[in-house]
Amino acid sequence: MKILSSVFTGILALVTGTLAAQKPLSTRLDSLLATKDPREFNGVVLITQGNKTLYAKSHGYANRETKQALSIDDPFIIMSVTKQMTAVLVLQEVEKGHIQLQQTLHACLPDIKDRWADSITIHQLLNHTSGVRWFDEPLAFPPGTQYAYSNFGYSLLKSVLEHATGKAYTELAEALFRKCGMKHSGITGHIHAVQGYHETSSGSLEACTDTIPDWHYAGAGVVSTARDLVRWNELLYGGKLLKDSSYQLMTHAWQHRQHTVYGTMGTGYGIVLSDDKQEMGHTGYMPEPGFTLINFYYPATRTSLVVMENVGYKETDIPRAYAFERSIREILLPSVIKQQ
Repeated sequence: MKILSSVFTGILALVTGTLAAQKPLSTRLDSLLATKDPREFNGVVLITQGNKTLYAKSHGYANRETKQALSIDDPFIIMSVTKQMTAVLVLQEVEKGHIQLQQTLHACLPDIKDRWADSITIHQLLNHTSGVRWFDEPLAFPPGTQYAYSNFGYSLLKSVLEHATGKAYTELAEALFRKCGMKHSGITGHIHAVQGYHETSSGSLEACTDTIPDWHYAGAGVVSTARDLVRWNELLYGGKLLKDSSYQLMTHAWQHRQHTVYGTMGTGYGIVLSDDKQEMGHTGYMPEPGFTLINFYYPATRTSLVVMENVGYKETDIPRAYAFERSIREILLPSVIKQQ
């Protein structure tokens, strides 16, 4: 009887799981966002496919003190998703002949005195293989031999762009957004974003006062909306922003990284991607200013997945911080990944 009971339990679980998977996407996502385990969701979710919106919902507060509800069109600081924009700006200057990918940093920025400026290249800064850590510090490894995520590397790219163009990064980014028709995007400090919150040691949520410093604008300083990010995806992956040769460099898996939530992903220029290029995008997370998000694109079905939260949970528990982003992605994946 115990064997029969186990078999029945297994069959019931299989049937239950199958029936759950057959529920409409909106029903499954609504149910997920209503849960409070392992925490509450406070943000927006936008899923589009081509010109069709599959799901668009906001949940929680833009300002917890005034109880102002979030809107799907609210602007968020997008953290490291900014690196996509910076990579495109660099590659556009490469196409103009103003920057060369294999140039050393010293060739682009002759005023830098650190010896490592003679050994690391623009290519290595873009794909996080430079080994650079900070001014006056030795490299973590010989350039090009390993992968190590470097926000400072993108700060150096900001200086490279400004030196090559004679324009401030803020001006370059805002011009790019105008060209893209991203009317609600800009640089933090120059455009409004919703209030961010971080989790205190007691587990409560507290309004953040930290801001993104200007040296970090190229790595984490863009403010945007879910709809603007969808617009960005359509243009970038639709071949409207870069020549094909540049796009192929940007979307090549130069190295691989192990993400605590998403597993092994290839690393391109400002993006992470699956080896078959069926999933491309980036995550963003910084608890101090109080934002967590993902922006992924699935070329086979022209699907964008944007999840933006104005809460940054404890850095000691990344899986919990990305709990909803991970679950939403897992619900969506079977319908947007082309079966081999």
